[in-house]
Amino acid sequence: MGIGITREQRELAEAVRGWLARAVPPEEVRKLLDAADATASRPPYWDALAEQGLLGVHLAEHGGGGLVELAVVLEEAGRGALPGPYLPSVLAAAVLERAGHPATVDALATGAGTAAVALGPGTLTAVPDPAGWTLDGAAPPVLAGAQADLLVLAARAGGETVWLVVDAADLDVRAHTGADPTRPTAEVTAHGLTVPGDRVLAVDPGLVPDLAAVLFAAEACGTAAWALETAVAHAKVREQFGRPIGRFQAVKHLCADMLVRVEQARALVWDAARAAPSEPAGVRGLTASLAAATALDAALTCAQDCVQILGGIGFTWEHDAHLHLRRALVARQLLGGGDTHRQRAVRLAGAGARRELRLELPEEAEAFRGPAREAAESVRGLDPAAARRALAPTGYAAPHLPPPYGLGAGPVQQLVVQEELRAAGVQVAELGIGTWVVPSLLAYGTPEQQERFLLPTLRGDLLWCQLFSEPEAGSDLASLRTRAERTDDGWRITGQKVWTSAAQWADHGILLARTDPTAPKHEGLTYFLVDMKNTPGIDIRPLREITGDALFNEVYFDGARLAPDAVVAEPGGGWRVARNTLGNERVHMADQLTFDTGLEALLARADGLDGSCRARIGALAAEAHALACVGLRTTLLQVSGLEPGAGASVRKLVQTAHQQKVAELALELLGPAGASAEGPAERAVHGYLMSRCLTIAGGTTQVQLNVVAERILGLPRD
Repeated sequence: MGIGITREQRELAEAVRGWLARAVPPEEVRKLLDAADATASRPPYWDALAEQGLLGVHLAEHGGGGLVELAVVLEEAGRGALPGPYLPSVLAAAVLERAGHPATVDALATGAGTAAVALGPGTLTAVPDPAGWTLDGAAPPVLAGAQADLLVLAARAGGETVWLVVDAADLDVRAHTGADPTRPTAEVTAHGLTVPGDRVLAVDPGLVPDLAAVLFAAEACGTAAWALETAVAHAKVREQFGRPIGRFQAVKHLCADMLVRVEQARALVWDAARAAPSEPAGVRGLTASLAAATALDAALTCAQDCVQILGGIGFTWEHDAHLHLRRALVARQLLGGGDTHRQRAVRLAGAGARRELRLELPEEAEAFRGPAREAAESVRGLDPAAARRALAPTGYAAPHLPPPYGLGAGPVQQLVVQEELRAAGVQVAELGIGTWVVPSLLAYGTPEQQERFLLPTLRGDLLWCQLFSEPEAGSDLASLRTRAERTDDGWRITGQKVWTSAAQWADHGILLARTDPTAPKHEGLTYFLVDMKNTPGIDIRPLREITGDALFNEVYFDGARLAPDAVVAEPGGGWRVARNTLGNERVHMADQLTFDTGLEALLARADGLDGSCRARIGALAAEAHALACVGLRTTLLQVSGLEPGAGASVRKLVQTAHQQKVAELALELLGPAGASAEGPAERAVHGYLMSRCLTIAGGTTQVQLNVVAERILGLPRD
C-alpha cells in the first residue's frame, strides 16, 4: 500500500507507475549518468506529462484533487527515479497558486513553462526601491534550477524573509556537477536585479518550506519503497551457503524493519498532505516537519540497507541502487537531516501546535446513530465495569459480534457506537484475555459452552487467563510439552505454564496442551477450558518481576482433572482454535490526539534541554503521530471494505519500542534524582522497568519481525 488509500488514489498510483514504465524506463534514466549535459533542455517526456494531467494533479483550477493526489504521484516518481524538474515545478505551482498568480500557474500546469524553488535565502538580499525590490546575492543550490524558466527565490529583507518569482533569463544560472546526475542542482545568482512588486509572493514565511517538506517527503517514500522492494526481491533468489539469503534471520529482520520505516513515512506524509491546505501554520509546520524527518531518513537508510542486502552488485555503477541512494542523499542535503526537522517539530509543539485526527464516516452511518445514542445515554454516568454489565445483554458492549452477543455490526456501525459512547463520556471496561476467548467459543464452542461462558464473559463477570507459554516454549507454541492424557472420566493434565497474567485472580483459563505426542507438533494440541478456582491439582505461584510486582505467574498442573466437555472443538484441533480470528473483526477508532501524557510531559520540558534531547523528543513525536495515522488509515480502509495491509503489524512493532523509549527518556531526564526511586522518581523508575516487558509480551519483537518478513514481504521460511 502506498501513500494513497482510497480506490481512486490507488488507481492513480497504478496509472502513473505504468506511464512512467513506458515513457521514462530505467534505461532512459541511466543515460543521464554519463550525459555531457543532463540539463540542456527540458525533458523529452514533459509534453506527455502535461497531457496526462500530472503537472496540475494538485491544482483546483485544472481539475486536480489536491496535495494528497500529488503526493501519490510523487511517490511513484520517486520509485521510478524520475529525472528532471517535475518535483520542483509542481512545488512552485503549489506555492504560486496560494500566492494568487493564476497565469503563471496555468503555464506550469499546461507544460508551457517549468519552475524550480530555492529552499532558503542563501546570501540573497532584497532591498525595496521605487520600482519594486533590488535582488543581490546567491541562492543555495537549487534543484533542477538549470532546467527552469521561472525560479521561486527566498531573500532576506531586513529581519524577514520574502519570496519572489523571477524569470531565469534575468539571473545567472550555472548547472552543478550533481551528486545526483539525473537531477543536478544549479548555482543561481542575482546582480542588482530589479524585481517588480507584483512578483513578491503574498505567503506566510513558513509556507514554502512546509510544502517543500511534504512533497520531498512524498518522493522519498517512493525511493524507500523501491529500495525495500528491490532488497526483498533479491533476498528471495540470491543464494548463499545453499539457500536463499531471505531465509537468514538477519536479512529478514532488516527487510521487516525497512517495511516499518516505509509505512511510518507514508502515514506521516499522507496526513501532512491532508493538513497543509486547511490547518493553521503551526499545525501545518508540525505535520510537515514530522513527515520530512521520517521520510527523508527512511529513504536514505532504506537505500543504504538495499545496497547492503544486494552485496557487491549493489556497489556497482551498473545497478540502479546508487541512483536511488543519490536521490535520497541530495534530498537530505537540500532540506536538512532528520534532526533538523525533529527539533522544529518540538519547537512548534512546545508553542501549542497539535494535530487532531478526525474520522468522517459515510452517510450510511446516520442510520445507526439514533439507537447507538440511546444505548450510550442509558449508561451515562456509570463506571466502566457497570457500563459493560448493562450494555452486554443489548449487544452494544461488543457490537462486532453476531447476535445475540453483539449487533453483527460492520465497520461503520461499530465506529458510530464508539463515537456515541465517547460523546456520552462512557467508558466500557476491557475484557483482557476474554477478548480472545469469546471469538474462539463463538467459532468452535458447543452450544452448552457458549451458553455457559459467553454472556457472563461479556458482562465482565468472568475473568480469564491464558495458559499457553511454557518455560521452553514462549512464542514457539508448537513446542508445548504440557500433556493432556485421556481418562475414563475426561482428561488428566500434567505440566507447567509460565508468564500467565492474572492467573491468581482468574475464574477460568484457556489452556493449550499436547494430547497426541506422535502427531506433528501443531496437530497434536488441544484447546481446553479450565476452572481455575475449583480444579484440584493446579498450583499458582506468582512470579515477582523486575518492578517488584507480581502480575505474572507460574502455573503447575499436577494431574489436574478436566471433564470431557472442557475441550473446545475436537482433540488435536487446538492450534486452529488458538489461531482463530472472527471474520467480523472489531474495528478501533484512532485516537484523536496523538501525543499521550508521557510524551506531553517530555514536550513540556523540551525548551530547557540540549539539541540532542530535543531531537530524541522529536523522534518520539514522529513515532506517536505515525502510530495514530497508521491507525486512522487502517480504520478508513476497513470502512471502505479494503484490505487493511500491514498497519496492525507496524503498530505492534513501533508502539512497544516507542513506549520503552518514552519511559527511558523520562527517567534519564531526572538525572541523579532518578537513582533514588523515591518521590517523583518512583513512578519513573517503575515505568521504565515495567516497559521492558512490552517487547516480550504477546510475541517478542524478533518473532514479530520474522512474521512480518514471511507473511507480508513473502520471504522464505527458515
